[in-house]
Amino acid sequence: MKVVNIFYYYDDRIDDAEALVRLYYTTTGWAESLLPLGVESIFMTRFGKDEHFEKNNIRHYFIHDGGSSQLRAWQVPFKFLLEVKKLDADVVHVHSLTLSLQTFVLRCLLPRTTAIVVQHHGGRSPGRLKRTIHNLLNKVADAFFFTTHAQGAEWLMKQAPCPKVMPVIEGTTFFDYDSRDANLPLVYANRAVARQETGMQGSPVFLWVGRLDDNKDPLTVLAGFALLLRKRPQSRLYMIYSDNRLETAVKQFIAQHPSLYAQTTLLGAIPHEQMPWYYNSADYFVLGSHYEGCGYAMSEAMRCGCVPIVTDIPSFRRMTNEGQLGALWQPGNKETFLAAATAAMARPLATEAQACIDYYREHLSFDAIARVAKKHYQHVIEARRKGKATLQPQQV
Repeated sequence: MKVVNIFYYYDDRIDDAEALVRLYYTTTGWAESLLPLGVESIFMTRFGKDEHFEKNNIRHYFIHDGGSSQLRAWQVPFKFLLEVKKLDADVVHVHSLTLSLQTFVLRCLLPRTTAIVVQHHGGRSPGRLKRTIHNLLNKVADAFFFTTHAQGAEWLMKQAPCPKVMPVIEGTTFFDYDSRDANLPLVYANRAVARQETGMQGSPVFLWVGRLDDNKDPLTVLAGFALLLRKRPQSRLYMIYSDNRLETAVKQFIAQHPSLYAQTTLLGAIPHEQMPWYYNSADYFVLGSHYEGCGYAMSEAMRCGCVPIVTDIPSFRRMTNEGQLGALWQPGNKETFLAAATAAMARPLATEAQACIDYYREHLSFDAIARVAKKHYQHVIEARRKGKATLQPQQV
């Protein structure tokens, strides 16, 4: 089976193609896990210059078509699409829902037997008019990859379950926790070692990893944590973030609450390669997201046995096995944060931590994503070759 992944956008601040590949490790990781399953994955990316190389047995093609790094909705990169056609793929995996005209043209160019899968990569859906236009053009796709059925139904404006929506986790961490590198903490048992490295302390330790913006809602998390400190004054919250647009508001809120001022530490940005130490220093992972396509930081945290206390949104429900791992709370509601944190802390921490690690390996890891993706790919290939509409997705 040959799958060609195509990317229309690229970061024009990066002129090194290999650096761009490292930037998109969340996609190349599952492609590498597809190889032992008999799936050849090829990556094609529009870029500022032509390049071609192989990395970890994955072929990468970078095509310079003379266009800008950010395609407009009406711009069709014919040179790029014709290069895609030459590879004679079984499946073309399009990593964009909103460049629907380009997908429509691609369908016109490809052989009838080549299937098209379009993947959602986060972000809120546009208004109904734009969605109507996108959905009309995207009808040529054989399947849509969303993290959950609910996300797909909302984007495609479907009341009933849509057979073309095939749930698959968007991506996960590239940390190799099973390596022999002594500089990386391995599993939950190394909490003490990790805390010596990071200096984090508390009973228990809570960790936030995410942007300081309205969607992640740090102020509600802080308000809920302030309530928790009345019951568990030895608790401590550490916050790691790169986007700091609400940093001033966060600092002001903390300054107004003496308990938060004493028990909250703003760490700011931490290099990604150092993050395993911080995940392994924490007991619980918290976020206040109102919407997420897929929680990469949460996936990393769970791999380290960091128990999630996160909002009850579709992607987080799936990642917590419908709330069976950790605890879920209502976005924007500090009282439900308190209730969720209290419920999570009432259960044995070591048991919960190991359950998170096990669930990550079975359902959220690159290998797990690859197993699901292969079944979906096979499904759409068979349906297209039979000349029928996409069949009901298999249970995975």
